Amino acid sequence: MPMPVAHGLVGAGLVAAALPRAGRRRLLLLAGAALANAADLDFLLVFFFRSRAWHRGFTHSLFFALAVFLCLLLALGRRRAREAVAFGLAYTSHALLDFATTRAGGGLELFWPFSADRFALRWWGLSEIPSTLPPAEVLKSLAVEFLLFAPPFLLVLLWRRGAFRRGSGAA
Repeated sequence: MPMPVAHGLVGAGLVAAALPRAGRRRLLLLAGAALANAADLDFLLVFFFRSRAWHRGFTHSLFFALAVFLCLLLALGRRRAREAVAFGLAYTSHALLDFATTRAGGGLELFWPFSADRFALRWWGLSEIPSTLPPAEVLKSLAVEFLLFAPPFLLVLLWRRGAFRRGSGAA
């Protein structure tokens, strides 16, 4: 289960890759990072109902991600459909990243409402159960996430700025 650093970098990277260069770029990247972390708002349900069963439930499903995308499409309109797609991908990335990097725990309800079964690849545990780790281990996990996910994010930003086009470098 990645922490907000990994989710935010992946979400912002997807938005950067999907959207053309624009004047509000930083705001759009921040929105992508926020949406990529939004699925973990289910912790409010965990707190309210005092049951960890709510975490990685319906907010982590592909169906709910589709619903988020459709709401964004309705809110942004047809002219900004590309932004809705980018933000929908950012939201969806949360479930896919959790699915890919969960070894411990019960997995996530990826196919809710069609199945309450929980799924996980279980091949690599990234920042597993940070709430049980001592503060030094949490910081270490955050650093590992940053080192893993910041370089691809920076490569996407450089690519979008045209840094890899032929003839763009010094001759």
